[in-house]
Amino acid sequence: MLTIEVEFLMGRVTLSQWEDRTQAEWPPHPQRLFSALVAAHGELDGGEAFERALRWLERLPAPEIKVDLLPSLRTSPSYFVPVNDEAVKAEKGRSDFRHVLDRRNRQERFFPTVVPNDPVVTFQWPVASGFEDHRDALSGLVENITYLGHSSSPVRACLRAQAVLPTLCPDEEGSFSLRVPGAGRFDRLVSVHSLREEDESVQPPLGRFQSYEPPDVVTPNVFSRDAIVVAFAGGPRLGLDSTLPLMQHMRNAVLAKLGPSPEVLSGHDDKGNMSRKPHLSIVPLPFVNSRHSDGSLKGAAFVLPSDADEPIRHRLSAALTQTWQLHLGPLGSIAVAHVDWESNDGLKSLNFSKYTQVADTWATVTPVVFDRYPKSKGPTAAEIIAAACERIGLPKPLEVMISAVSAISGVPRANEFHGRSKQVDNRLRQHAVIRFERGIKGPVILGAGRFCGLGLFMPLGKSKP
Repeated sequence: MLTIEVEFLMGRVTLSQWEDRTQAEWPPHPQRLFSALVAAHGELDGGEAFERALRWLERLPAPEIKVDLLPSLRTSPSYFVPVNDEAVKAEKGRSDFRHVLDRRNRQERFFPTVVPNDPVVTFQWPVASGFEDHRDALSGLVENITYLGHSSSPVRACLRAQAVLPTLCPDEEGSFSLRVPGAGRFDRLVSVHSLREEDESVQPPLGRFQSYEPPDVVTPNVFSRDAIVVAFAGGPRLGLDSTLPLMQHMRNAVLAKLGPSPEVLSGHDDKGNMSRKPHLSIVPLPFVNSRHSDGSLKGAAFVLPSDADEPIRHRLSAALTQTWQLHLGPLGSIAVAHVDWESNDGLKSLNFSKYTQVADTWATVTPVVFDRYPKSKGPTAAEIIAAACERIGLPKPLEVMISAVSAISGVPRANEFHGRSKQVDNRLRQHAVIRFERGIKGPVILGAGRFCGLGLFMPLGKSKP
């Protein structure tokens, strides 16, 4: 985890929106923080360690933010301000006896201001694999930030050891749109700085935008939204119906690469028994939910529990970074390659964000495996599904509909999914649609087969306001 605390020492903040210079920007966009860190690097000339830290930071997911959401906003009248350090060119044969300050051109400026109840803003990355490698460099950069926004807004900044409760979290359906850094942002800022030495009108591009929402709008669950995604390249063409045996085979292959593994990865305790705690789930990423969907598998996502620590995430990610072969016996082999699903411009099926959106209605991509059989006197099928929701930290759904057929196009019938395992043998498998009172945050993976690819849901509707 990486947490950066920024305190505005004047108790007020002067900064303008990029699209309207007369209006104040609040909360400060994460990209402003990154730009301030790059500026500190330029002033300190920190060398390769600082540069590596910034390149690492720009590739992290968008941070959570703890900020006062109800500050006092003050619009600004226009001021005509002399241009700093402008060269004064005398005309031939003429002298200008005005004072040098009077000879400078004036340009219109605005200084919109925010007065928050709490002058401290915190940016937090819950998942920051590799942070310890860059801790010293980041600490040096953060502690040398002098201001954020306008130069009249001096700050004190530091790394925090303790986590905070955020007031804004990244959310694809969120109502706040903030600029965040992305891969290549450091190089772009350095390039713009060089261009500005010749032409001060050059401005850096806006960059990437990320939607945010207060965390109490949605309900999290035990599964992390930050999955590690791999693509299947070449080899036999497999469909969703082969989810169970393929995900089991992939788990075994990855665990063989990892060697002796803790319970959160292996799914077994020290005695070899199946774990009762949340652990690694491997889910299929198929071509579904579009006009020409055929249910073919394009890749898989490795989804860890939300509370998995950084060394575990780093170890799993390192094992999946290099392309490797998954051998399927007589069927041949599949090349398994890691992909960056957040910036992936290729197959939409490999973008895991479609499973992590906020929605109030969800439908199965792979059937739910019931942990017990429904009975006429109870528990009913709806009650079993509701209990499965509560088991992973979700609220009880308002409505549960069970069917042999999925509401998602391109998905096979429930009885067409084959394969055997101790978790699912002799258990009922059904597709389902569940509806909650309000939007909940994915991923939604339910039932007895949730750790081996079954019980994966996809949103059918957006969150209600």
